[in-house]
Amino acid sequence: MDDQSRLKTIDDFMLNSEVPLDLDDLMMVLAEAYKVPIALIGVVGEFEETFKARYGTTLSKVSREHAFCSHVVDERKQVVVCNAHEDPRFMHNPLVTGEPHICFYAGTPIEINEQVIGAVCLIDTVPREIDSKHLEVLNRIGVLVSQHISLSREHEALKREHGLIEKSPIVLATWRYDTSLRLVYISKNSERVLGVSSQDLLTGSVALSEVLTQAAESDFTFAMQAHMEGVETHTCRLQIVTPTRTIWVSMISTANFRDDGMLYSVQAFLFDTSDQKYVEDKLNKTNQRMRLLLEASELGTWDWNLAADVNQVNKRWCDIVGLEYEFYDSGSRFFRQLIHPADYVKVEKQLNMHLVGKSKVFNTTFRMKHADGSWVWVESYGKTVETDAQGKPVRVAGIHRDITQRMERELHEKKKTQLLQFINKTRASYLQNNDLTMACQSVLAELIDISDSQFAFVGQMKDDGNKSRLFIHAISEIVWDNSSFSQYAEYKKRNLYFSNFDNLFGTTILTGEVTISNAPSSHPNSKGVPPGHPRISRFLGLPIKVKDKVVGMVGLANKFDVYTDEDAKFLQPFLDALAGLFYAVELEEARAVAEEKLRQLAMTDSLTGLYNRRAFLDECIAFSKQHCRGCVAIVDIDHFKKVNDTYGHDAGDQALIAVARKIAKHNQAPNVVARLGGEEFAIVMLGDSKDNINKQLEALRISVEEGIVTYKTDTMNLSISIGATFVEDTYDADFSALLSLADKSLYKAKEQGRNQVVWGE
Repeated sequence: MDDQSRLKTIDDFMLNSEVPLDLDDLMMVLAEAYKVPIALIGVVGEFEETFKARYGTTLSKVSREHAFCSHVVDERKQVVVCNAHEDPRFMHNPLVTGEPHICFYAGTPIEINEQVIGAVCLIDTVPREIDSKHLEVLNRIGVLVSQHISLSREHEALKREHGLIEKSPIVLATWRYDTSLRLVYISKNSERVLGVSSQDLLTGSVALSEVLTQAAESDFTFAMQAHMEGVETHTCRLQIVTPTRTIWVSMISTANFRDDGMLYSVQAFLFDTSDQKYVEDKLNKTNQRMRLLLEASELGTWDWNLAADVNQVNKRWCDIVGLEYEFYDSGSRFFRQLIHPADYVKVEKQLNMHLVGKSKVFNTTFRMKHADGSWVWVESYGKTVETDAQGKPVRVAGIHRDITQRMERELHEKKKTQLLQFINKTRASYLQNNDLTMACQSVLAELIDISDSQFAFVGQMKDDGNKSRLFIHAISEIVWDNSSFSQYAEYKKRNLYFSNFDNLFGTTILTGEVTISNAPSSHPNSKGVPPGHPRISRFLGLPIKVKDKVVGMVGLANKFDVYTDEDAKFLQPFLDALAGLFYAVELEEARAVAEEKLRQLAMTDSLTGLYNRRAFLDECIAFSKQHCRGCVAIVDIDHFKKVNDTYGHDAGDQALIAVARKIAKHNQAPNVVARLGGEEFAIVMLGDSKDNINKQLEALRISVEEGIVTYKTDTMNLSISIGATFVEDTYDADFSALLSLADKSLYKAKEQGRNQVVWGE
């Protein structure tokens, strides 16, 4: 065993002092669990063993020569002594013959960095045995103590590092990403450096965006979106305004990614650069006034020394991106942070292909951020001009050319073609499936892509009584908490509606105008977003109109660049296509409703609301295709002509309505009731036995007999006669013949005095 390495580990972990490990409570629990008087954690040094945690003894250290734990260290395994008085290794040990009178000992190794530095041990003053199960538990406790010591060292190191940071002029901040970036740590010196306490920032009582200027908030948002797009490092300058002061800070941020490439967290250093910014601003203003001529050349040149990481450029290169040549940062990091996040991976890939020799030249087009916040398109052409002894590039030189106007024309034409295909796809999907929601959902991803946005939704206004709601056909699928999960579930069931228009998107609905907000927090109608919802940095609301009436809207959010009126004009053909589809769907729904009303009118008796004779016969045909038992009955109002003659035809109509209601009440579905004409009604009543059906018919007859029909000042007592025939099986039955049999039975009922039920054979 290399004892020097072991002792160095003890020294590295600062275990050679008498500072305890704060594990005395664990030793008490261990002693009580194993029913021993003494439990210790001992670290075996060069000459003595120090007890870092103890229970049941006042000893703080013993000589290594007499230390039982020294045997655990030497043997690198558990040591059990059941009776030290009989063990020749220990019978004369002063710890056995004197305090603490050790008789039983069980020790398990504490191992750190593959070095056994001591032991967790149990001690008793009487002989005893210990089984393998308890030894295994003791061994596990030894492992846990080892982990505790390692974690304690790391914790102390972190405390020292944080202490240094908190005393420095640099603030350390960490954001964690789940569905959005959330601040989870900021060093306590933030109040001294930034003017905002860390407690306020972490609890959310003050948001970082609240102390940033609008321009700084936009730069901060861009930095975070760049990290979400895969950019590893980013540098920006932010202006912070608090009640007590205004400062400029530089932020250097680094992204951490999971194995699957998804963003995990962002860490950033923020430090006050107000003095530097003041000097830069003064110099920039002076140089702007003094600059009278531009370079004659329209080409920007660059010369990159890879070993020194210095990229020399000419003045035209700086002009292309609106930078002052005198203050250009020659580091490659500065150049990289100007590249549009959506183009960054492509540029890096093609540059690396050239550097490793897979391409003869580096030639690509990409966007760079101009000093005024806009994006310029550049074409870059370069090649290796110097290599080292191994043939690896050490210098690459090339040119930049501003191709913004050309690219914008080409992209506009390309997007116009995409938009036309996009519109045709929407129409084709609807025509194929006759499903407007499916059509909208099928093109939502393309809508997001063609508008350079992050989120989108398509909604249609629906009337709900006196209130209108926005039905959501398609929306970006975002879930951030239980409430949003319920909303998402409603969306999947095609039951998601927005009814509150007192907000940013509601402005589009209520005014019927395009809503553009590139700083939603400052818009008068902005109500913010629900807690946990991904940040909305920009918003475009587009109304869908039919004959100047708002019938829906399209909402877009989080474009990398600002939304403009040109975006709204470009997407107008899509809005017009949706308006046409919305109108076509409304017409189709209205036609279907009208057809259903016509069908109901054609099948319904206008006076009583029951089926008419035609509809009744259709229902009979349906019964003839099923196996059922029941009866066919005809009901006739007794002496109905006398009712008309005595009280008038209006009173007769009231009598018909009253009897129809009673017949319908006694014959719920699946029974079928109809008015055949005049005062005659027909019934198909299902039932397993003739007796049960007869009871129901008698109940109907009695209900009519006992009822009174009132019309104006007159009251009428009515009765009915019923002729019925039983059907053993309706399948393939001739209902015309059954109606004839029922009619004959009705005739017998009238011959026998009326107000009765008569069954046919």
